[in-house]
Amino acid sequence: MLRHPPARRRQRARSKRMAKPSSSRTPSSKYDVQGIILNFGEALPAAARRRILVRLRAEVPEFAALTTAASTAQPLGKGASDVLVVFPEGKRISIAQTWNAVHALQQHPLVADCEPAVGYTLSPEPSRPATRSSRSGNDPDLPGSAPHDWSTKSVGADRARAQFGVTGAGVRVGHPDTGYTAHPQIAGPRLRIADGYDFVDDDADPRDPMTGMHPGHGTATGSVIFSDRAPDLFGIAPGAELVPLRVSGSVIHFSFGNVVRALYRARDRGCHVVSMSLGGPWAGRSLSRAADRLVAEGMILFAAAGNHTKMVMFPALLDNVIAVAASNADNKPWRGSASGAAVDITAPGESVWRAYAFKKNGALTFDTQRSSGTSYATATTAGVCALWLQRHGTAALRARYGGRLASVFSTVMKAHCRPVPGWKTERYGPGILDAPGLLGAMLPAAGAAAVRNALHAPTRTSAASDWTRLQPYLPELSPKQLATAAMKMYGAGTRRSARSAQTPPPPPSLIDEIAFYVATDPAVREAFLAAGGVGSTTPRTRGRKATAKRASATMTDPRAALRAKASATLRSALADE
Repeated sequence: MLRHPPARRRQRARSKRMAKPSSSRTPSSKYDVQGIILNFGEALPAAARRRILVRLRAEVPEFAALTTAASTAQPLGKGASDVLVVFPEGKRISIAQTWNAVHALQQHPLVADCEPAVGYTLSPEPSRPATRSSRSGNDPDLPGSAPHDWSTKSVGADRARAQFGVTGAGVRVGHPDTGYTAHPQIAGPRLRIADGYDFVDDDADPRDPMTGMHPGHGTATGSVIFSDRAPDLFGIAPGAELVPLRVSGSVIHFSFGNVVRALYRARDRGCHVVSMSLGGPWAGRSLSRAADRLVAEGMILFAAAGNHTKMVMFPALLDNVIAVAASNADNKPWRGSASGAAVDITAPGESVWRAYAFKKNGALTFDTQRSSGTSYATATTAGVCALWLQRHGTAALRARYGGRLASVFSTVMKAHCRPVPGWKTERYGPGILDAPGLLGAMLPAAGAAAVRNALHAPTRTSAASDWTRLQPYLPELSPKQLATAAMKMYGAGTRRSARSAQTPPPPPSLIDEIAFYVATDPAVREAFLAAGGVGSTTPRTRGRKATAKRASATMTDPRAALRAKASATLRSALADE
């Protein structure tokens, strides 16, 4: 865990009390470059980590230029092989410089893997009119969502609790989000504040300062999981415990380094389930390694598919994380929900009643209102999982299935969900979550083997540099269209492309950087889509054709979109022969 000097911790605590956001580094454009995450292949003691840093600084000039002799390598969690090297305070470091260091470090024999630790800013989600409390869409609430318990009844959680005599008691849910508030819908001993942590300000109080893009989000999603304050609010698992873990002031503007640390914290504090109502379009392999490790130890992880986006977001995109899309009171997909082959299940997410914390005239105010998003679908599914764990006994399930427990839950959940006529199973999973069907289903004799995500592949293998690694970031492109875009991007020179019909992939770390920009820079993404033949327009008149061709020449060349911002290593690789 990253530790700050006492004086700095006191300064951060003062900032938190004053509800002012803090930043430890000078942002580089829209990217907040924080440091580099190194993977040493195994967990190492502090002395060994120090020796490796000394050698890396001596042998990798690109790394030495960004760090100092006082730089440290702090593990992202207990037993983690990933460590964070934080860049010096106030030093302006560009994302291109960071990627250049990553490429160089990837070649060093002491480094098993490497990635930038960087936050990035995305455009905010579309908001409802000012008269509405929800900020997740412009649609009016459906009549069927008027009852406060509609979403609970939609998944049959009320019937499952009555039939099997469960409330989620004894199940602990880790909750990486914006933190907690004193909202009466979540206050009480089952909110395990002492087990939580604030990874933004690095202190033991995970209280939400109500700043950032999504203030009160953690309170809202937490209430859906475990509130027991009916008839005002109907939590799915009103007997479960919740561990608040503050990782950001927004669900789409943060570094996944905080989420990785929160995952390890959730494991160490005895959580059985982790509900992640958050996401972003790019994540390094440290997130995948953390998810793999927790699942191997018998934990079950859920994440939101995403709102108003073409692709399923990370961490939901990881194979070992259950991805949840959103439905509405009419048993139809919420039109703002992300969808795709990565979605495992759909649950109520449009116009869901939740605890609402907001500031009015400077005072923190509490209410219950409706809101929409895959965040609430995720919280609903995590709550149903808590009921299932209590039904069969968490300890007994872990003893029986071990690291296969998450795959057992996923398999049974999908096999006993509620089918809907005309449902697009290839986009939203097999149907809508059904708690009575899930809890009433027989357990399998043995669960499926835990999967390993493709992003976890060692970066020095040839398979890891395959262009298909970009497919999740560009779901609009077919494999053939992606190959066409790759040809134009890395084989567009006439002499190079004439030599071979097959586009040779660049080294693995360059694929990492290309994926990063495709995910976080709209201009690069649009260039890839255009190069693959999606989104381009055909001029209607001959007079406009030549002009349009000249104007689109740069737009349809992904290399041109990358050159202005890419590292020196990638620019060199993209240069024409």
